[in-house]
Amino acid sequence: MALVVAGIVWGVLRNSRRIKALHAHAAQCGWWPITADQPMPGPVAHAARSRRTRLAVATTRGQPMWLIWHRWTESSGVGDDRTSSTHDLTRYFLLLGPGYEDVEVVKRTAIGGLFMPVRGVGTGDADFDKRFLIRGPGEHQAVRLLTPPIRAAMLAGHAPAWAVSAGVLISAYSVPPSVETLEPRANALVVLSRMLTGPTAGG
Repeated sequence: MALVVAGIVWGVLRNSRRIKALHAHAAQCGWWPITADQPMPGPVAHAARSRRTRLAVATTRGQPMWLIWHRWTESSGVGDDRTSSTHDLTRYFLLLGPGYEDVEVVKRTAIGGLFMPVRGVGTGDADFDKRFLIRGPGEHQAVRLLTPPIRAAMLAGHAPAWAVSAGVLISAYSVPPSVETLEPRANALVVLSRMLTGPTAGG
């Protein structure tokens, strides 16, 4: 029992140190804390207001940018069979501006791509359509925005899966942010935004 308690205490201390290091690193890289009552686009404000929020920071990379990290615990079962699991959701938000319709470009499972090579509108790029699904009101606009360089970058893992909501470009990860990933993932979204063709130019 003593070993279990010691392990829990050590885990809490280690997590606390990791979060403090992340805050310090974010500040060094030009990120600053935000609060839910500050003016920001709807998708960002909604995320920042959540009780699951563990980190909410902002910066400017040509356009305003935000990072919101959620962590929560889910439990199931009763009594001795009760189990719990911790979940993380880290999202980067980058303001694009008006003219972009809401859409998601999400990863598909390997088995889904095997049995149904194309779901939804498709891009005409067989490799891309096996790996990604485009869904939402702006799916036809997204097909035009997904130029060959963007599709190639996403297939190679150099550009993230992404979504647009209320003129905000979003990338999401099911792991917490870290000193190692904070800037590379922010930069990847900035690069993606620059690769996106303007929606009016796409027709």
